Amino acid sequence: MQSLLIRLIVIKKAVVATLLLLLSLAAALGSQDMGRLAELADVWGASDRVLLEGLARQGLALGPDALRAVAAIAAVYAVCVYVAAWASWTERHWGDWLLVGLLVVPLPLEVIELIHTKSPSNLVVLGLTLVGLTVVLARALRR
Repeated sequence: MQSLLIRLIVIKKAVVATLLLLLSLAAALGSQDMGRLAELADVWGASDRVLLEGLARQGLALGPDALRAVAAIAAVYAVCVYVAAWASWTERHWGDWLLVGLLVVPLPLEVIELIHTKSPSNLVVLGLTLVGLTVVLARALRR
């Protein structure tokens, strides 16, 4: 049962890493042409794509240099998640510890987000992170 949970956690992390990598690529491209990013924000706003519009507006607020830095950090984090996911999937001990570290990194942000917005989705995200952390940490400590 625990092996199945580990695999589900790894799959979820790989999906999130893929989305994060795509987002970092979009941010890097957006930082090259801030005018086009502003146009996209307007188009997405007009077509009721609130999430995409919000991301584009945040990118505009950051400016090109900060947006490139965020893109680079997100890409590095995504690659680390891929490595940890692969290593945990193939049952490498160090992979479990890397995955534990990657599950701990967003915890403070998730707690702060929950405190500020108190939404059910934030509570679910925090709960899933804690369950994943507990399962992966238990396996890492057993080895």
